[in-house]
Amino acid sequence: MYGLLSFLSGVILAVMLQANGGLSGQFGVYHAALYVHIVGAAFAVLLLLLTHQRVSGAGGLPLWMYLGGVIGVLTTVLHNLAFSHISLTSIMALGLLGQLALSCWMDRFGWFGMERRRQDLSVPGVLLSVLGIAWMLDAPSSGGWGYILISLGAGISVVLSRTVNAHLSEHIGALQGSLINHLAGLPVCLLLAAVIPEQTVPQPFRPWIWCGGALGVVIVGICNITVPKLPACRLTLFTLCGQLCCGIVLDVLLGTLDRREFGAGLLVAAGMISNQLLQLRRQKKACMEIHNSLVKQTILFASVKFMAL
Repeated sequence: MYGLLSFLSGVILAVMLQANGGLSGQFGVYHAALYVHIVGAAFAVLLLLLTHQRVSGAGGLPLWMYLGGVIGVLTTVLHNLAFSHISLTSIMALGLLGQLALSCWMDRFGWFGMERRRQDLSVPGVLLSVLGIAWMLDAPSSGGWGYILISLGAGISVVLSRTVNAHLSEHIGALQGSLINHLAGLPVCLLLAAVIPEQTVPQPFRPWIWCGGALGVVIVGICNITVPKLPACRLTLFTLCGQLCCGIVLDVLLGTLDRREFGAGLLVAAGMISNQLLQLRRQKKACMEIHNSLVKQTILFASVKFMAL
């Protein structure tokens, strides 16, 4: 169930990036980030009213638990900066690399209060993913390696933001945590939009590009549920599978995906699936060992009791 929710959040995230990219193309990167947070905060308030929930704080929490929205501003800005220079599928693949790397380190060392878990990665799977990402990238035509680094940074910031938000939601609830996330990022967006001048590009009214903020609330709410339940690395794999699948579909529909990127996306997906199958096989083996050990202990205990009689 939690894996399916993570996959769904990846699909929604790909749609959100497309909407936010369209908004930034019309109003500029920083003004678009401001509008996304305003819409997101308003949508979160609406959901709270519809579900008859009251906003209540939790005292004594450290300051860093309220900074998920600030990190989320960085994610939105970086995604919007890269959107017009490399394809959505490439952004998804680079996000995979950044998210997966940080997630594995978080699981290994227990950063941000996460449970320490051993991660067994399939070498062929990792090689397939790296090969797919390398094949997907075309630095000269995509505007240079700067946008590649920007997409990597966006992936890293996604993991940081969802982890911080999940810790906050454990104390105040998933929906309230989503509202705090957007309210915390709103002043930062307002400052950036006021300080950095941008030009508005007149375009016909497109209502779908204004849905990014509402979709962001849904994503934060899903992450607040799934982050405490899944290892960071596995959560990233499920989410990025959803992102890549939806990203490829959107690029095909919009005519922005070529055969090279499609083949590269399949390689990345094959690498992630290989890693997931390895994890499942290791878990099944561990469960069988525990089961066999319990059976042996039960038989031994019954034998001792029988001998005692």
